[in-house]
Amino acid sequence: MGSGSRIDHQHHLVATTASNATITASDEEAHLSQEAIDALLSAMNGNVPAQRGSSTEGHLGVDERAVQRAAAQQVLDEVAAEHQAATAFQEQAREQWPADRPVNYTDDFDAFQRDFEAARDRAERGEQVIPYMTENATGGLGAREGGRGFGVEIEFDIQPGVDRRTALRNIGREMHEAGLARDSRQHGYHAQQQAGYTDAPNAWRLEDDCTVAGEIVSPILYDEPQTWNNLAQVCEIVERNGGRASFGTGGHVHVGMHDYDHDVANHTRLMQTYAQHEDVLYRLAQNPSSEGNRHRGTRWCRPNPVPSQGYTALSQVQSYHGMAVNLSGAMRGGQSAHGEFRLWDGSLSPSVIQTQVKLSLGLAAAAVRQDSAPAGSRMALGSHREQRSQAGVGQRRRLSGDDWRTNTADFRQMVDSLFQRPEDKAQATSLFQQTRWQGR
Repeated sequence: MGSGSRIDHQHHLVATTASNATITASDEEAHLSQEAIDALLSAMNGNVPAQRGSSTEGHLGVDERAVQRAAAQQVLDEVAAEHQAATAFQEQAREQWPADRPVNYTDDFDAFQRDFEAARDRAERGEQVIPYMTENATGGLGAREGGRGFGVEIEFDIQPGVDRRTALRNIGREMHEAGLARDSRQHGYHAQQQAGYTDAPNAWRLEDDCTVAGEIVSPILYDEPQTWNNLAQVCEIVERNGGRASFGTGGHVHVGMHDYDHDVANHTRLMQTYAQHEDVLYRLAQNPSSEGNRHRGTRWCRPNPVPSQGYTALSQVQSYHGMAVNLSGAMRGGQSAHGEFRLWDGSLSPSVIQTQVKLSLGLAAAAVRQDSAPAGSRMALGSHREQRSQAGVGQRRRLSGDDWRTNTADFRQMVDSLFQRPEDKAQATSLFQQTRWQGR
């Protein structure tokens, strides 16, 4: 659509023109009247439509008007088809979400506690705390058929004492030799985006980034063994050649949102779910290996402002590059629509990255599966630390009893809303065990 136009889908299709006129069509039949064609053409061209009987009405020839009428009708037909496909996808997602789940952390606190203690025991024994899955890792959330594509951006720095130029050259060479990348050089910033994304497994790319030594940008990924094997290999190559996830590095997860369908209700549910669980999300975003158990800060991932009453138009959704959740790529609609979850810290642990991916996929899927926005007030970044401070409880003190139940309630409720399988909840709990509440 051209400048000055917008299409919203809820109960009908709407294109708003520069003159505030609207055109509508039912979901069942999208056929344009002459007035609607004038309005749509005006929206596409950024002009105010000519009024019936005005001196400008007849400036187009019969053939030219017929061509533009056909083009306008095609646009509306495509939008209607997208809407119908998105509706079908959403209905399928609701049907596949079971009413009864094997494990419910919200009601069964003991189930959560068992998974939490199992993670703590693994940590004390020096074992890998967060499980890493390669077969059906997302429970369908990232499946090629019926799920969402995703992608990762892995920022990294170079260990002190390691020559930066040599390290980057070796990383690029080994990625190319392993069949992960199509060449061995370090490309410019956002080179992958400019070249166009593909799901080819050899399309990982080493890129430049002015804030860190380098960034690995993945192709479009799906929940398949090759994806997780390749991710683990990328992390191993970077780390073996002197790469590290320093305090300033970030990890960004892109998630397909082709079913969001320009529907402001879907965006509202996503952002209100984020707001309700903002504090626990920033806790889970912390790199477990970070010094002092601290998140890198919000300079490049500021908390999104989310009105409690939701949005009435997509133009109200404030989410762009530099915020925790960037939905600028979701506004365009269509198969390329995607959101970017930017709040995650950088990590070279495949299991940490996998868990971040699954949380991002779960948030995106829950918004279109649910019928209404989540109940509950916003738990802003720093809420849990502030509660402990007001209660006179030190941040290092281990809680127990009702205090522990209350402290973990937000995490348990969020995990139940995002995942249905016990193994997914246990994996997220392992990350929760390894991280700490963050301050503002």
